[in-house]
Amino acid sequence: MRILIVCPRLCHGGAERVAVSLANGFAEKGHEVTVLANLYDEVTYHLGSKVTCRNLVSTNRHKILKWGSAIKRIRKCVKQVHPDIVIGIMALCSLISRIATIGLKVPVIATEHDAFERPESASMPFGIRFGKFYLNRIYKCVTVLTESDRKIIGSRLHNVVVMPNPLAIPRATKIHDKEKTILAAGRVDNWHYKGFDVLIRAWGQIAGKYPDWTLQIAGVYKSANTRLFLDGIAREHHVENRVKYLGFVEDMTSLYQKSAVFVLSSRYEGFGLVLVEAMSQGCACIACDYHGRQREIITSEREGLVCAPDNVTDLAAAMERVISDDVYRQKVMIGGMDRAAYYSIPHIIERWELLINQLINN
Repeated sequence: MRILIVCPRLCHGGAERVAVSLANGFAEKGHEVTVLANLYDEVTYHLGSKVTCRNLVSTNRHKILKWGSAIKRIRKCVKQVHPDIVIGIMALCSLISRIATIGLKVPVIATEHDAFERPESASMPFGIRFGKFYLNRIYKCVTVLTESDRKIIGSRLHNVVVMPNPLAIPRATKIHDKEKTILAAGRVDNWHYKGFDVLIRAWGQIAGKYPDWTLQIAGVYKSANTRLFLDGIAREHHVENRVKYLGFVEDMTSLYQKSAVFVLSSRYEGFGLVLVEAMSQGCACIACDYHGRQREIITSEREGLVCAPDNVTDLAAAMERVISDDVYRQKVMIGGMDRAAYYSIPHIIERWELLINQLINN
């Protein structure tokens, strides 16, 4: 098949990493893959030699000119490549792909990469809600990450397919030597969404019992106020010297491999690709479960622990159980690695191939 993937950029974000994984996975299966992305931005995720890559935009300065040129370039590429399907990564690229293909009779798949609901503490803006529940009706198909989202959507959309994110890194074949480290990952400035304040408070409740353990947070931050706020919480709980910020980590795989425990502390999360990655490298994982989404990944206590989001006491108890019980921690490490195999790129690509073939045949 000929597949065109339209992606905002090739750096940093989880959805962008998924786009690159899909492109490389399709190409390895022998499909002709073209990726359109903003190549003016930094490139941290790399496409294989079998994938054709073109610049999505002609300028990176003015937003109207930028995305206007993107529509023209998508349409030109579709006429040249004649793809069987166009896959838009996230809302904006899905929308401009649909506009660019008007009259060309090429089906567009829109991919959603976050949840269709949010807690009251982080309510969903009207524009995002409109896009998810109404604008998505213009596409041939919309992929969502979990069964929980499909249930929330109900009958409001009739073209929804559950498509989990693929595991972008090779699954470990053994458990590496582990350090007594609790790892978390995500943009630190998004601390409320990622629940880093909850994580530090939970760590503060148990840290005194485990003086040889440390908490590490991998992720960039640009606001000094973020660190002032989180450092204040750490001081309040006397763990200011037991929390380490790693910034942007190029080699997350090695970091997962040496970390004994991984915690996804988010108040809400559409999926949790970092959770699957950590499981694949033998971390004993704990996830705050937002309305069943993370329970779709961690399906039993053999694979990890789930707890209520925005609940310091529950998270502290889960962390203490994994830290204090060496036998159970080892069991969870192995179980998580086994579970991560479900999200391997070959398996997810097979699901995509089935979906694309159905759309083409219809």
